[in-house]
Amino acid sequence: MKTDAQWYVLVEADGGWGTESEWVLAEKHRVEGNREAALSRAEEICRTHPVLWDLEESGRAVFQTSESSWLVEVTHETWNEHLGRPSTLTEHFRVTVGLLVHTRETPPAAPPGKKPGVLRRAFGGER
Repeated sequence: MKTDAQWYVLVEADGGWGTESEWVLAEKHRVEGNREAALSRAEEICRTHPVLWDLEESGRAVFQTSESSWLVEVTHETWNEHLGRPSTLTEHFRVTVGLLVHTRETPPAAPPGKKPGVLRRAFGGER
């Protein structure tokens, strides 16, 4: 393996609502060091990644789905005044360790060239 390997911890958040899931890359953390350092950082993120609720007042279950990926379920219970009973809110995110194998910088955007519009042509402007 190359010594200049760039290891990352990727955090995907479920941005969907209800029964619709829409996983989006929410964060990427570059890790200094080797794969083992990235795995250690990923496990830490699984335990400490902030969610919508206070970490001390929420439950968290971390499932290791492969050697380098986890699914985290965070739950928070609130009292629903309307229903007169507690309601449980749930949030999920995925954590994956990845090795950057290719990158290409985004080319800068250039301003559009001047195009003669219909009115300009009508008044004898640029042709």
